[in-house]
Amino acid sequence: MTVSQSFKIYEVLQKHFNNADDAKLVVQEIEQIVEQKIETKKDILSTKEDLLITKQDLIDRIHRAKIETIIWIVSIGVLQFVGSLLARKFM
Repeated sequence: MTVSQSFKIYEVLQKHFNNADDAKLVVQEIEQIVEQKIETKKDILSTKEDLLITKQDLIDRIHRAKIETIIWIVSIGVLQFVGSLLARKFM
């Protein structure tokens, strides 16, 4: 909450209560509630650094998956070639 917002609330409450102390107390309580809500929401929100780390992890996983897929394709190709050679030899 900005200072100007707090001051506007203070002015309205001071006119309502006709008492500066009560208005100041209410504004302080409102500011405290707002700060508590912001603190609780901070844990939920992702920061830019968190997103960069997650993005880098995702890129690494995609790279590993790509390499594993290539290894599987080459291995299956080699096994098919060996299988075809053995099938010709025994037929």
